[in-house]
This record gives sequence, C-alpha cells and structure tokens, in this order.
Amino acid sequence: SIAMAYAIWEGFIQTAFSNYLEELSKKGKHILEFKEQFLVFDIENRFKQLFEYPKNSSKKAEFFGKLKEYFDKESHELYSPIDTESNVGFDVLNKIMLSFCLDKFPEHWKTYRGPEPSLKVMLKRFLDYRNAIAHGQDITSQEKVTQQVYAKFRGLVLDLMYEIQDRMLKALEEESYLK
Repeated sequence: SIAMAYAIWEGFIQTAFSNYLEELSKKGKHILEFKEQFLVFDIENRFKQLFEYPKNSSKKAEFFGKLKEYFDKESHELYSPIDTESNVGFDVLNKIMLSFCLDKFPEHWKTYRGPEPSLKVMLKRFLDYRNAIAHGQDITSQEKVTQQVYAKFRGLVLDLMYEIQDRMLKALEEESYLK
C-alpha cells in the first residue's frame, strides 16, 4: 500500500541518517573539524537554550558550562535523531541532505524530468496520497490507486534510497564532511 511505502521511506531516512552520523562519530573527530552544517545541526539539537535563552543567571552559567564541556571534548558523538517534519517531501529531503553536507536533489533528477513529472512533483503526489490515506481523506481527486500507481511510487522510493546510500558512501570515502 501507499501508506506502507511511505512508512518505509520515512523509516529509511531516519535510520540511514542516524547510521551515517554513527559512522561519522566513529571517526573520532573534534566537532570543529566537521563542516559548519554539522556543527549547526549538532548544536541546535543539543542546546535548545539557543532558542530560548535562559533568564536565570544560574541557568546561564549551567548553559555556558555545558557549551565549554562540549567544545573541550576531543571527539564527538553526533546528535542522531533526524527531524523529518512527518512529511519527507522534496524540500524536507533537501534540507536534511544539506544539513549533512550531501548534494541536494535537483527538481529534475534522473528519470524524473520532462516530459515526466519532476522529482518534486512526484514526491508531492506521493505525500498527497499518503496523507489522504493516513488521515482518512477523500482520494477521489487523485489518480485511482492501481498496481501501476503503487509501482511508480515504489520505484521512486527505491531510486531515492539507493541514491542517498551512494551519496553517503561517497562522502564517507572522500571525507567531504570535513573542513
């Protein structure tokens, strides 16, 4: 079903990027050796105080103590929960890719270029189907879900999964995540 294909897609994103961060953490690098995107991702997720700066002076001191401890570590285990915003569409996917110094997907990629629908359009259709099914909405305005429609979305998910895996392996090999 479309909902199951989406669950696999979102689960893949969560697992693949968590595993990628785990592999990077095993490299034993100091956080400042990583490109800025990793630093931003890691710090924003670890230190929520950046978004709500403490008013209490003891909380401020505690916050700065944790920051100092963070930067004093010789190596870092990178923060791994990945926020998929519950909808891994084109924009969210590219946001995640860029956060981890991986090339973002162009709107027209591989077989998802004219005259066929673009990658962006295909991911939107996939999400529209998934959301309509998951939330019990009417899908009569959508194309009827047939084996052919399912196969099209299944192929989309597989194409993206293999491409993301290839990009991660290349980044690990070339150490393109380092400054």
